[in-house]
Formats: sequence, C-alpha cells, structure tokens
Amino acid sequence: MPLPFAPAALPLLLGGLPHRNAAQALEISRRYAGALLAWPQLPQRSLREQSVVQSMLGFPGLVVDETQARVYVDRRRAERELDRLGLAYLEDRYATVALAPDDAYGLDELLRQAEGLRAAKALKGQLTGPISLAAQVTDENDQPLLYDDMLFDALAQHLALRAEWQEARLSEWNPTTIICVDEPFLEMVGLPFVPVEWPRVREQIDQVLEGVRGCKALFAGGVPNWHELLQIGVDMIIADVAHHGAALAEAAPALGEFLGRGGVVGLGLLPADEDAIARASADTLAAQAGALAGQLAPHGIAAEALLRQSVLSVAGTLSRLSVAAAERALQLLAEASAQLREQYKLI
Repeated sequence: MPLPFAPAALPLLLGGLPHRNAAQALEISRRYAGALLAWPQLPQRSLREQSVVQSMLGFPGLVVDETQARVYVDRRRAERELDRLGLAYLEDRYATVALAPDDAYGLDELLRQAEGLRAAKALKGQLTGPISLAAQVTDENDQPLLYDDMLFDALAQHLALRAEWQEARLSEWNPTTIICVDEPFLEMVGLPFVPVEWPRVREQIDQVLEGVRGCKALFAGGVPNWHELLQIGVDMIIADVAHHGAALAEAAPALGEFLGRGGVVGLGLLPADEDAIARASADTLAAQAGALAGQLAPHGIAAEALLRQSVLSVAGTLSRLSVAAAERALQLLAEASAQLREQYKLI
C-alpha cells in the first residue's frame, strides 16, 4: 500500500549507523529523520547486528562463528530443518523468525520508547533482500546460496516471515509502516556468471514483501536495469542518484508510470563516504535534487510532482563511517529537505 500522505522530500534513514549505543543512535535517527522514523541497525556492536547476518538469523542450518567472523549455512542441518520453515511460511507464523533484543538493539530501543512513536508519520524497518543475501552467504563449501534453488527459495520464505514480523511489531504503535528490502547487488543481474534473470528476481522480491500491508520499499544500489526494476510490486524505490542519477533519468518513461500509480522515489543524494560528506552542503544537495528533477521535466514529470513523491536519503549504509560523519550526513539531508520543501512549496 502506498503511503497515505505525500512524503514531500522528507529525509529517510536507510538503516545502519556506526553507533554502539542504541539510545544514542535512535536519538540521532529521530532528530534528523523522525517523521519517517527508522530503527537503526548497529553492526559495530557485534557480528550478529551486521545487516547480512541479522537478516539470516533463524534460517535453517545457519552457523554464526563469531571467533572466525564467519557466517554460513550447514547444508545437512538445513535440509533437516527446511520442512519446519516451509510449514511456518504456509501457516504464516512469522513469530518463528523473531529477532531477540540482543540481535537488534535499535529495534528493541525503538519499541521501548513505544509511547512516543505515534508522533511519527511512519515507522520504518529493513532487511537485506534475497538476491544480495544469497550472493553473499554461502554453504560450508563456500558456494553462494544463489546457486542452490532449494536454499534460495527457502531464503525468500524466511525473509517474507521476517518482513511480516517487523511490520507486526511496528504497527502495534503506529498504523503506517515502511518495510524496506535492501538490494545493493541488483546491478549484477544479467551478468554471465549470475544464475538468475529478472523474472526470477522480481518473483523473489515480490514474495518477500507479499505479506506486508503497509508501504513496500526497495533500496537498489548501483546501476540496475531500471526498466525491469520498476516492474517490481513495490510502493517506494530508493536509488543511488549521487553516482548514477543519469541512469534513473534514462528510465523516465517507466519512472513516470511508477509515479503515476502513487509510487515514491527515494533520492540517494549523498555518497556514504567520509570525504564526500565533509565536502557536501545542504545547498548542493538541494541543487542536485533540483537538477535531477530538471532532467526529468522534458519527459512529462514535473519537478514539484517528483519532489512531492520523494524522500531524501544517503546512497548507501552509514554504518561503516565515523559517528561524526554519519551524524553530519543525516543533518545535511534534514537541511536539504527543509530547503526543498520551502522552495517547491511542498509543506
């Protein structure tokens, strides 16, 4: 379901922050992106909070070796446990993949502050998507799950339950939710060594989000095939326009159709890079958004209409940066958002 309001260039946190203290991370998320409030992932706390590991927790046969900083799937164990996952998926028992508080401190902290959550316009959760996850996680023989149809299909079931569980927890305190699937590796689809084509990619991502009743979002890193990507059944697509704005502009006809059916485009304006963040200003980010809108105007997408159906974000996770750089990045987005909302009369 699309958002019940126009986001109008509000800032949005993708998920990861470099903080170790959950209360401090949530305070930063609330201060600079509190209207669309995301729970912060904290991968600096432990291996289990890294986005790939956090999304895999509870998967059949998963081995988390913290001493070796290695995560893999034990195939024999997985084969014994897959029936249990399949039954939970068929019966829609999403509580079977619930995250423990120790594995998602940011989410736990957000839910502890539950009474203050109703002031947000929406609450956002996130998980790594099936394509990027299956490309990175291997079995015990170092073969990526992407090359194993049985485990790849099971992964989509697992993530579908995890997406539903997150939405259920967040919607206890705010009826408007955003569940975002992060797919930083989609640009590799179509390469000779990648064993999945776009129809399968769309099917897997749609399956992960099929039980989500609120806003279904997708972060796509790099330069994916936008004509294919915009056919996925999501309500929000977040793009890396900091590096690849021209690629999105080239897909203007498909983007126009997406916006026409109420879709929201996320403008990843700021690279997740210390030097780029140090050099950036709110003025330059606002100008960059305006320039992209100008490139789309000849294709029938008015600048005001684009920005009214947009959110502002960073082009990747902030979790690998210093705390100071991550906080500055969010502050810049908040200031650029305020400028654009006033300039284009979006408020």
